[in-house]
Amino acid sequence: MKRIQKDRAIFLRGQGLSYNEILKKLLVSKGSLSYWLRDIELEPIHLKQIKDKIQGNKDRFLEYNICRSNRIRKEKELLYNSSSEEIAIRNERELKLIGIALYWAEGYKANSWRTASFVNSDPRMIALMMRWFRDICRVNEEKFRLKLQIHDKKNIKKLQKFWSSVTEIPLSQFTKSTVKISKSSKLKRGNTLPYGTIQIRVSDIKLLTKIKGWIDGLGAP
Repeated sequence: MKRIQKDRAIFLRGQGLSYNEILKKLLVSKGSLSYWLRDIELEPIHLKQIKDKIQGNKDRFLEYNICRSNRIRKEKELLYNSSSEEIAIRNERELKLIGIALYWAEGYKANSWRTASFVNSDPRMIALMMRWFRDICRVNEEKFRLKLQIHDKKNIKKLQKFWSSVTEIPLSQFTKSTVKISKSSKLKRGNTLPYGTIQIRVSDIKLLTKIKGWIDGLGAP
């Protein structure tokens, strides 16, 4: 049986078949096939046939991966767009609840502050909270104060202008920026906070009290 398989393998190799093609026709191990064919020299035309087949397989595999990647990308785009549309804020109550939840997570709630204050580094979140302060909390524009905290004092003016654009608050309502470099940040590679962090402050104990009441109501069983 082994002799028959060996002879068959040698014949097929002589016809220009690759190892993988022979293995599909014969139920033998790759080790045995390599041993049987170790001394077989192919004609140049057969070598070219095998190389062309290998290249063809590579091209088909590459084309498959490109098509698969494009399909996955389109599926992700459809999912992203539908999810984004699904969660879009459509009314005042939704905005109110979202703002309360975000303030609960990121805002200052201590009575000693007597100030409603929210800090974050994400421009989109800050823009959303400014919308919440304006449309839900009804804060007068002149009561807003912004404080920038960064890790590189070189870009203070540039970043203040950036946050002024995001919040639509004039630079005259920015307080003195803080430059703070922690020991841990010195060890990190790159800048994980390219815009620094911005603090929205509204000095209004009544507003702070109202927000705390909203939070307690949202967290009530």
